[in-house]
Amino acid sequence: MLNSAAGFGYQVKFVKNLIKSFLSSDTQFSVSQFSTSPEVHFYFKKFSSSGSVETDINRISQQREETYTAKAIRHVVNNVFTPQRGSRQNVKKVLIVITDGQSYDRADLGGAAQLAESKNIVRFAIGVGNAFDTPDARRELDTIASSPSNKHVFQVENFNVLEVIRQNLQDKIFSIEGSQSSGESLEMEMSQEGFSAVIVPEGIQTSIVGANEWRGGYVQYTTGGQKLKTYEDVYLEPDSYLGYSMAIAKSWYGSLTVVGAPRYKHRGVVVAVNRENLKKQKIEPFSSQYQTGEYFGAEVCTMDINNDDITELIFISAPMYMEPDREGRVYVCRLTGLFVECNFDDPVVLRGHAAVKGRFGSSLAVLPDLNSDGFRDLAVGAPLENNGEGSIYIFNGEGRGRISPTYSQRITGSEVQSGLKFFGLTISQSSFDQSGDGLLDLAVGSKGTVALLRSRPIVMVRAEVSFSPNKIPTQNVDCSKPSENTALICFTMTRVSTVDTARARIDYTITLDATRKPPNNRAYTSGKQREKSGSVDVDLGRHQCSTVKFLIEACPEDALNQLSNELKFTFNSLATNTNLRPSLAPQAQTTAIHPLGFEINCGTDNKCVDNLKLDFNFTRSSEVKVGIDELLNVTVSVENRGENSYNSRVILTYPAGLSYRKFTSQQGRSECISLDSEDGLSRGRTDCTIYKPIFKSKTKVFFIITYGIETNSQLEREIFVTANATSGNQEHAPTSELYKQKSIDVKYSIFLTFESSFSSHNLTPGMNNSQEAVQQIIKITNYIRAFNFTVVIRVPVKLGEKDIWVDLSSLQIANCQRGNDEEPLNKEFVAEIQKHKVVDCSVATCRVFKCNTFMGIWESRMYEISANFSSGWIEQIGFQSAKFLLTSTASLEYDKNQYIYFSAWTKNNPPVHKIEAEIKVYSEPDYIKEIIGGYIGGLAVTALFTVCLYKAGYFKSDYKEMIK
Repeated sequence: MLNSAAGFGYQVKFVKNLIKSFLSSDTQFSVSQFSTSPEVHFYFKKFSSSGSVETDINRISQQREETYTAKAIRHVVNNVFTPQRGSRQNVKKVLIVITDGQSYDRADLGGAAQLAESKNIVRFAIGVGNAFDTPDARRELDTIASSPSNKHVFQVENFNVLEVIRQNLQDKIFSIEGSQSSGESLEMEMSQEGFSAVIVPEGIQTSIVGANEWRGGYVQYTTGGQKLKTYEDVYLEPDSYLGYSMAIAKSWYGSLTVVGAPRYKHRGVVVAVNRENLKKQKIEPFSSQYQTGEYFGAEVCTMDINNDDITELIFISAPMYMEPDREGRVYVCRLTGLFVECNFDDPVVLRGHAAVKGRFGSSLAVLPDLNSDGFRDLAVGAPLENNGEGSIYIFNGEGRGRISPTYSQRITGSEVQSGLKFFGLTISQSSFDQSGDGLLDLAVGSKGTVALLRSRPIVMVRAEVSFSPNKIPTQNVDCSKPSENTALICFTMTRVSTVDTARARIDYTITLDATRKPPNNRAYTSGKQREKSGSVDVDLGRHQCSTVKFLIEACPEDALNQLSNELKFTFNSLATNTNLRPSLAPQAQTTAIHPLGFEINCGTDNKCVDNLKLDFNFTRSSEVKVGIDELLNVTVSVENRGENSYNSRVILTYPAGLSYRKFTSQQGRSECISLDSEDGLSRGRTDCTIYKPIFKSKTKVFFIITYGIETNSQLEREIFVTANATSGNQEHAPTSELYKQKSIDVKYSIFLTFESSFSSHNLTPGMNNSQEAVQQIIKITNYIRAFNFTVVIRVPVKLGEKDIWVDLSSLQIANCQRGNDEEPLNKEFVAEIQKHKVVDCSVATCRVFKCNTFMGIWESRMYEISANFSSGWIEQIGFQSAKFLLTSTASLEYDKNQYIYFSAWTKNNPPVHKIEAEIKVYSEPDYIKEIIGGYIGGLAVTALFTVCLYKAGYFKSDYKEMIK
C-alpha cells in the first residue's frame, strides 16, 4: 500500500525494484494507494519480466489527499486478499504499508490490524520522515505491523533512502516461507533427515536439511546405525537448506563432504567440510554473478574421471539460474588437495539446449565410461524442457582431469516414450547391466515412470588412403598435359566395447591439395573440382574400399611440397538384428591428411643441395634517360652448379616510376609475372620461375626483363634493382650466389628552342664617325620539364685592336651578368674573315653574358642585345665593298649529371644558336666626275634635239603660223 504523500516517485521506484527481485519466484503482487479513499491499481498478478513491471507501475498516479490508513487496510483485506481477486489459498500473505504520517482514523488501526491477523496476513510497516519520532506515532507503526514489531517495522528519515531497507525487507519476506507464524525457533522437529545420503567408510551420512530453522546440516552413522557425529553450521541463516544435496570428494590428503544449501540468502551456497576436523570452505559465485533464486547447490556430485579413486572434479548445479535463452547451469570445479577451485571469475559451465524453462541441473549422476575412451562421463537432467517433457544430457570426461563443456548426446522424453513428463527428474547414481548384453544401463526417473536406457556398443573406424602412382613424376614431364592418379580409400570397423555385430554407413569427402585455396590447388577431379564425396557400408571386422581418380597440374609451381589431401568422414550407424545401433568411439580420427609427394632425385641421402649463381646487368643503356629512353632492359642469368633445385625462382624488385613491359626468354625455360608499385612508395616486384618444376643440375637460364620509363617519372639520381634467387630446397651450397643489387644513373631529358631576329646594316670603311644602331631579340622556350639552367650569350666586341661597338659599357643584357671577355683562338683574322665572310668569337674578342634562370614547362623568356655599331674596325679587314655576318651565340649550361639534352641530331649535346647581323660595306663615292659628265651629256642631248626640229621644218614660217 502506497501513501499519496510527498516522495511518491521514490515509493514507486521502491515498489518496482522490490517486485523485480521476486521475478524468479512464484510470487504475486497487488498495489494499492491510500489517501481519503483507498484505490486498488491492480489486483494480484505475477510479473514475467522487468518490462511488464515498468509498464504497470508507471501507470500509477498520485492522489494527494488525507491519510486514512485503517480504512485502506480494511479495504485491502476485504477486497484484495480474496480468491475472487487472485489471492491463493495455502500460501503466505504479506501486506506492506508505506506511510509518512499519523492516520486520521488511528482509532481504528487496532481493529484493522486484527482483521488482517485473522486472515494470517503478515504485515510490514514502513514509516518515512520525522513524524514517527514521537512515542504515539511509533506505537501507530507497531499497531499496523505484525509481532514482533522489531522484525516487522522499518523507519527511515526520508523517501529517497527507501532503497536502503529493500534488501532487508526482501530477506524477511523470503524467510516467511517454511517458518512458523509464531516465529518460534525450530531445531530437529522438521529436520527431514535422509533428504540426501552418501556412503562413507564409517557407514552412512544423511542430511538434516530442515534442522535449526531449516539451516540444515548432516549426521554420520555407523553401518550399525550408531550416530557418530553431527555437523551443523550455526552461522548460516535460517532457511538455507544445508544438506539439500551432498557428495564425498577424495584426495591424497583426506576427504571432504560437499554439501549444498540452495536457499542460503535466497541464492544458494555450497560448503566443503573436512571430514576429519570439520573445517569448512564456503563456495559461492561472486556478488556480480549470482542471481536471487538461482538455487546454487541444488545438486552436487564428485567425479573420479580416470578411476584412480581420487576426485578430480566437483559439479555444482544452479537449476534456476536464468539466461536470456535458457534456464539452469552446472559449474565445474576442480579439487586441488583439500581445496575446491571454481574460478568464478571465468568459470567452466555446462549448459543445455536453449529452452524457456528447462531446470537444467535438477539432477546429476556420474556414469561409467560410456564411450570407451577410458574416462567416466556425466549425466545432467533438465526435467522441464519441452514444456515439461524433460531431457537428459551426456557430457564426456576427457584427459588431464577435464570434462567436455559440449554435450555429446541429448535424450528427450519423447524419444524414450511418448507422454513422459519430467523425464530426467532423477538419474540413478549406479549403473548395471540390466539387459544382459554386456553393456551398462542407466535408470532415469520421470513422473510415475522409470525408464531404463541401454548403452550403445562402441566401435572404431580406421580410414586409409593410398595413391597410384605413389609419387608424382617430375622427370621428363610434358608441361602441357596433367598427370593422372588414383586414390584408394578404405575403411575398417573394429569393436571397442562388447559387440558381436555392427553395421554403419560411412559418408566421406576427400579434398585434394586441401592446404591451398582455389584456384591455387594443384590437383583436381573432373570439372576442376578438388572435392569428391562418396559413401560405403561397412560391417564389423570388414575392409571396404572406394576409388577416386583425379588429375595433377602439369609442371606445378610448387613441385617440392607434397599435396596434403584431406579425408573427412561421418559415421551413420545402421540397425542390426540386436536393434542396437553402434556409436563411433570419440577417439576415432574422422579427419586426417594423406600426403602425396613428388619424385625427388637427390642421391642416396635424398637431400637436395643446390648451388645457384645469380647475376644480372643493364644491357640497353648505361644510364636511364627519362624522356628519351622508353625502355630499360635487365638481362638475368641463373646457373645451377649443384644438385637439382625445386621450385626455383628469381624475384626482382625495381623502383616506382618503372613499369613492367615484357619478358624475353634467351636460353632455357622460364616465366615471369610482375606487379608494379601501386602507391608510388613501395617497390615493384617481378617474380620469375626457373625450369618449373625442377631446375636440374648443370643447367643455365638467361632471360631479359624490359621495364618502361615514363616521361614524367620522378626517380632518384641513382636507382637500384635487386635480384634474389630462391628455391624450395631446404639447404643451399655455401658458394651459392643468391642475391645481387646493382644501380644505374638517372638523367632527365630537357629540350629548349631558340629564336632570334636577323638584322642588316650598311657601313662605310674609314669613316670613324659612322655608326649603326643594333637591336637583336633572343627568345628561348622550354619544353618537357621545369629546371634551372644558364643561358650563355657571347657577343663579339673587339676585332684586333678596334672596338666593334661605339661604347662597350653600354652593351648590357637585362637579367644577365657580365663575365670575363674571351680571346679568339685565331689571331690571323683577316684571311679567315675574307674566306668565310663571318666575324664571330673565333676571330674576335667576345664578351660573355650569363643569364641564370628557372623556367617551367612551355615557358618562354626573351633577351635583348641593344647597342651601336662602330665602322672603324671594318677597314682592318681590307674590304672596300663586301657583305659579311657579325655572329653572336647563345648556348646552355646546366647540371649534366642530372639532365641530358633531347636531340638526336646533336647526339644529346645542347645546340649553340647563332644570332646574326648582316654587314654591307660600301666605299665613299666621288661626285665631281658625275657632275661634269652630266653637264656634257646634257649639251649633247640639247644639240641633237635642235637638229631634229630643223629637219622637221619647225623653223619655217608656215609652220610657225600653223602652230600659232
